[in-house]
Parts: sequence; C-alpha cells; structure tokens
Amino acid sequence: MTGVGLLVARPPLGLWPSWSELSADYRTSIGERRQITLSDHVSVEMNTRTSIALRGSAENADQIELLGGEAIVTAPKASNAVTVLAADGRIVAADALFNIRYENRNVCVTCLQGQVHVEQRTAALPLLAGQQVIYSEDGIRQPVAIDSAAVTAWKDGVIIFKATPISDVIAEVNRYQSGAIVLTNAELGRKRFNARFRIANIGEVVGQIEQIFGARATRLPGGITLLG
Repeated sequence: MTGVGLLVARPPLGLWPSWSELSADYRTSIGERRQITLSDHVSVEMNTRTSIALRGSAENADQIELLGGEAIVTAPKASNAVTVLAADGRIVAADALFNIRYENRNVCVTCLQGQVHVEQRTAALPLLAGQQVIYSEDGIRQPVAIDSAAVTAWKDGVIIFKATPISDVIAEVNRYQSGAIVLTNAELGRKRFNARFRIANIGEVVGQIEQIFGARATRLPGGITLLG
C-alpha cells in the first residue's frame, strides 16, 4: 500500500474518516448521535464518529456492518435474527438489546437485554444480559460481568470513568471532539481517573487531569494538545 493509500485507510490520530467510513450508508460526525430504523426488526442508535453499512440481501435484509464507532442495536423478537458484522466477527441476535463498539481493531460487545451470539472465526459463545466480551486479531476473550449503565451512559450525553487509565481516558475524549490530545508521558497514562462528565463539557477533562495529577497541557495549532 502506498503512503497516500495508508493515510486514507488509517488516518493518523483519527483526524479524518477512513475510506471505508466515508463509504458508509449511515454515519455520524464528531459529537453527533443519531437514531435510525432499518426495518421492522432492527433499530440502531449511533454514537459519535460511527459508520454503518447495509449488507443485507433480499433473503437476509437484517444484516449490517459496523465499520467503526459505537452503536446500540435493538433486535425485537422476529423470525429473522439481526446480524451485525464487525472486523472478522459477527453478532447474531433476536429479542435482544446490545451495545457494540469497534475501535482500534478491537470489537467490544455488551449484552443489555436478552441474549446474543458472538462469533469470530471458529470460536462462538453466547452472551447474556450484563455480560461483555472483546475480540480482536488475537482472538475472542472470555465474557465478563459489566455495569451496563456505565457502558450506555453516552445515550444520555454522559461519559463515566471508573478507575480508568488516563491513556484510555484520552482515547475516549478524542472520540468526542475535533483535533486530538496526544499523551506524552507514559507514567501519567497509567494513572487511574474517576469522573463523570457531560459530553457537552468533555473539554474540561484535560483541565481536571492537570489539576489532579500535576500534568501540563501544551496547545498547538490544528487542535493538537500535548499532555504530559
């Protein structure tokens, strides 16, 4: 792949959408949330920077692909199950509600109601309400119990951090605002952060990290902030 092609496929720091995201049937921009109804059998609530493509056929209309981002999928009880493709796996559900997130080559599935079936390559497992599983190029992990309310707080315009490494906090904040925060101190990135923010006030995170941990933010042209 050429340098230009690589930049299109994998934009640095996520500063612009990839080619696959631009070719999506439905897409949300920075900070946008959107509810879509795809059929009588499936509706999707899309979080910020989310891209979805329709992959269904006449025989299987309820099949979509999450190209990137995060969404809550509602699959009412129906004769045809809903299938969501993401990376090299798929999630199959009927009479269920689940949150799915695809970021940095990791797919995270959280079952909110009912039961969903998660498949990746030759592995497959059921996921019950209150359980979460992650799969990646390294395979599928074991399900874990999760606080579903924290996972879906974005629906209400809120982000909750619970003993979250600052490196993960920064990655999350970058999803909701233009430009990018770049962490320049690995030790700071390992420290744990507890907070609850309105997404509308997400820019306050950096200031709190500066105050609590004695960090320093340097703001550069182009919306880049160095935090260390």
